[in-house]
Amino acid sequence: MRNIKIETLVEESSMKNFLGNILPRILPEGICFNQNCFIRTHEGKQHLKKEIPNKIRAYRHSRIPVKVIIIQDQDSDDCKILKARLKQLVDDSGPIPNLIRIACRELEAWYLGDLEAIQMIYPHFKGNYYHLIRGIQFFLEN
Repeated sequence: MRNIKIETLVEESSMKNFLGNILPRILPEGICFNQNCFIRTHEGKQHLKKEIPNKIRAYRHSRIPVKVIIIQDQDSDDCKILKARLKQLVDDSGPIPNLIRIACRELEAWYLGDLEAIQMIYPHFKGNYYHLIRGIQFFLEN
């Protein structure tokens, strides 16, 4: 097992359920789900935002290096502004390797919906969660 810990912070249990099925399939060698890779669920966006600074400060004092992944639904927010705000929360809490991803529009659309139909209704929707998964894989491998 690699000498690293992965902490994934999500806003709600639906994202934890989704990632709990995907992460074990994409984790690089030496990273084991629920051994050195964890998903931490929060009680919505506000709770997640409130907890980020405390968790980042705690992770910085860990005995082993920690990488942090933060995933939040876009909902009605501008995804670029939302990502910048989350990045600022992390940066203000101290340097730590991090990856921030915004689920545009909502996670449920990725695995419950017909992505082509959603694309027709919401032309700006990028309904392929492939980009999220590949981003996580790249972050974990480097």
